Amino acid sequence: MGIKKKNNLRKIWVVMTLSIILWIFAFYLYTTYKNIEINPSNYETRRISSTFQEQTVEEANENSQMVADIIEDTTRKVVGISKLKNAGNSILSKSTESELGLGTGIIVTDNGYILSNEHVTGEKYSKCYITLENGNTYDGTVAWSDKDLDLSITKINAKNLSYVTLSDSAQIRVGESVYAIRKSYTVSNLEELLHLELSVQKIEQ
Repeated sequence: MGIKKKNNLRKIWVVMTLSIILWIFAFYLYTTYKNIEINPSNYETRRISSTFQEQTVEEANENSQMVADIIEDTTRKVVGISKLKNAGNSILSKSTESELGLGTGIIVTDNGYILSNEHVTGEKYSKCYITLENGNTYDGTVAWSDKDLDLSITKINAKNLSYVTLSDSAQIRVGESVYAIRKSYTVSNLEELLHLELSVQKIEQ
């Protein structure tokens, strides 16, 4: 009988102890969060604007038209460049494009300076042949070249040419659209090169 009474007292003591602990914990939570000030403005739902501006169909078409106009205008300032580096070989032989110097350039001044690659025009003082968008052909002389940069500037005797306006390359950003423009060589162009090469061979003979 005494043992049973002791067990009951032990259970009561355990229950009271747990109750006191829970009450202290609840009181602690109440006093802690009671002192926290909640500003409703910090929890307002706001719409975050995207860095990409929304466009209407009309605006998208207008931008597309603007890009097309710029490309069309720039294409008029792209030139074809050819260079017969080995006069003894025919362009219809196994000579590569690099050996023939076929490539393109852009007019950068109105008095005939053309920016291109050195592997296209050749080194400084080299001769090459420039074909404008209107079909006119000029003899060109490389005025400057850099092998490491693979860049060159060629001069032709022409004036009042349409030329591109070069922008600040430091303003270029990753992800911007890039458009590549080059002049294609047709059969007619190759026939002109062949005629030019044969003329060079006759002169050397």
